[in-house]
Amino acid sequence: MLPPIPDKILRIDESTVAQHFSLGESDQCYYIWEYTAGKRYDFSPTNQLIANLKIKPSSIAKTPNRDFYKQQAINHAAAALRRFLPQSYTEQRATFIPIPGSKIPGETEYDPRMLQLLQRAFQGWAADIRPILNLTHSIPADHEANDRTSYDDLLAISRLDDVSGKPLRPTVVVVDDVLNSGKHFKVAQALILEQAPTAEIRGLFVARCIRDTCG
Repeated sequence: MLPPIPDKILRIDESTVAQHFSLGESDQCYYIWEYTAGKRYDFSPTNQLIANLKIKPSSIAKTPNRDFYKQQAINHAAAALRRFLPQSYTEQRATFIPIPGSKIPGETEYDPRMLQLLQRAFQGWAADIRPILNLTHSIPADHEANDRTSYDDLLAISRLDDVSGKPLRPTVVVVDDVLNSGKHFKVAQALILEQAPTAEIRGLFVARCIRDTCG
């Protein structure tokens, strides 16, 4: 079951920013759905969506029919982005930068799902999608690691490699699947501001992570 697309996109505000400890009150971060941490894929439609988005390439290689569910999840999230972002804004004001996965190109588990999501969301539009944020080497995925990569360590291995020679548009939208601490967004923000100090940087997430306090 896919989660219904809500009537509007939501923003992290003063009531929720503390739940994402890397973020500051001035950060502009938006999300579509809420994903409940520590619960199985069948806990909610959003948990199912995120689990399907994160299906590994190696899992698809072993069980090819799982790719149907991954593609369905990418398409559903893409449809939500297309509904919320006006074509005029997408084509004229924004540059979109996908957050890379934990594995670099050439590795078995390399997964460009966020780039694919953006490409499908804005198919037929003159969107400025730039997969220019890269890692110098692979790291364990945060959702699978007991000891997560720190902000400083992630910053040290992240690069903004833009060889297009074109200036970024006034608003730079950093796009990822799940907002947890906000660490990946803050790394991207720091690197973008080095290149474009006047850019307005926003985060856009398929879902934000919440904790179930009811057990």
